[in-house]
Amino acid sequence: MSIASAISNAMSGLTATARGTETVASNLANAMTPGYSRRDMIVTASGTGGVRVDGIARIVNASLVSEARLAASALGDASTRSAFHTGMEGVIGLPGATGALSTILTDFQTALGSAATRPDDEIRLVQVVNSASALANRLNAASEAVQAARSTAQQGIASDVATLNSSLERVVVLNARIALLTADGRDASPLVDERQQAINRISGIVPVQEVVRDSGRIALFTAEGAVLLDGSKPAVLRFEGGEQVTSDQVVGAPLQLLSLNGTALAPDQMRLFSGGSLAANFLIRDRLAPQMQAELDDLAFELHQRLADPAIDPTLGAADPGLFTDAGARANAASRLGLAGRLSLNAAVDPAAGGAPWRIRAGLQAASPGPVGRGEVLNGLLGALDAVRPAHAGSSVEGSSSLASRFGNVEARVSSRRVEAQADLAIRSSRHATITSSLMADGVDTDSEMQRLLQYEQSYAANARVLRAVDEMINQILRM
Repeated sequence: MSIASAISNAMSGLTATARGTETVASNLANAMTPGYSRRDMIVTASGTGGVRVDGIARIVNASLVSEARLAASALGDASTRSAFHTGMEGVIGLPGATGALSTILTDFQTALGSAATRPDDEIRLVQVVNSASALANRLNAASEAVQAARSTAQQGIASDVATLNSSLERVVVLNARIALLTADGRDASPLVDERQQAINRISGIVPVQEVVRDSGRIALFTAEGAVLLDGSKPAVLRFEGGEQVTSDQVVGAPLQLLSLNGTALAPDQMRLFSGGSLAANFLIRDRLAPQMQAELDDLAFELHQRLADPAIDPTLGAADPGLFTDAGARANAASRLGLAGRLSLNAAVDPAAGGAPWRIRAGLQAASPGPVGRGEVLNGLLGALDAVRPAHAGSSVEGSSSLASRFGNVEARVSSRRVEAQADLAIRSSRHATITSSLMADGVDTDSEMQRLLQYEQSYAANARVLRAVDEMINQILRM
């Protein structure tokens, strides 16, 4: 081997050692960085005995990354639904708990029973008025909370769509830059890591599949086949709608679904974006929250109807509201939607509205207090609440029961949904944690990286000795 060849081989070794040391340092520094993939230096032997650095390779398990993204989508869906059901349980309350709907109803029934034993006691009549007002207010608050949850879902949809569009645009930019660096033979690994993070943001919103294209580019599709990106232009999603949602708003009047590249999606086409937080927000806005609202409206309607019977209060006409009103009027089945939010105490018994509590005893339309010892109306109201009656036509509840049982059944339903949602969340969280752990274990191993660093140190020392030996040989030749 000539002296020139020895110098060239040693220098190539030192260059490879320096590049490898940089790779190890990058791996160690980013061992816990989300989206970072371990780097390995690709080295081949040259024909003269030296080495050539052919590039830096990202070491990544593509199938594991794909599973992690699908698990993230499933987790986003489950966590969004679980948060809604947990919030609804807090609004409705558990049977027997302080502040629960059934507890407020029990307080009202207790006040009625107490007044029925002493109809002449004005204090007890006032307690009936106060407890009835509290029940109406509690139903109003529950209805408002349901619509607030729909509004939150509406805002979540808008936020998800904005994040999805911006992330897709970022992937397009990174695709172009990665293709340029790849064509120039330069390392594009940092940009690929950044692209990985952008795709991870997308995967929490909608399940996404990655397909490799030429020059380091990628294409993105949803798990159900919608094209998000395949080329130089990403898909554009649009979502329009106000931030606040009310009980009378439904899909199409005026609530909107997604539009893809300027074309509005039909309800059955929304499955293309199912599986992540975006679909969960649509589910809450269009199905889960309206279901909860319908159950509250059914409870409010039955409460209203039971206490608006002329057989109980002879002073009432067929069109007169009872103790509870629909914003001052008689409720009917056709306008039941949103009734829980409009239910109010009859102004005839409300002192704050110019009414008199004695009308609970004498009749809502009575002109005078009448005999103070008469408790027929009070007993009739109490009996109407306790009576076992069939559900109204079109009601979301079934069977015959008392009003207290009806309230308890709705609370039990809400609690069961919360338990099921949390169980589903626990399963998906466990799967996501398991896959994430596997992905981390497949990433940077600090022990292995330290071993490689020692090997590079030994390689550096060996190549340095070759250069020192060549230097000594050249000096000896010059001294001859």
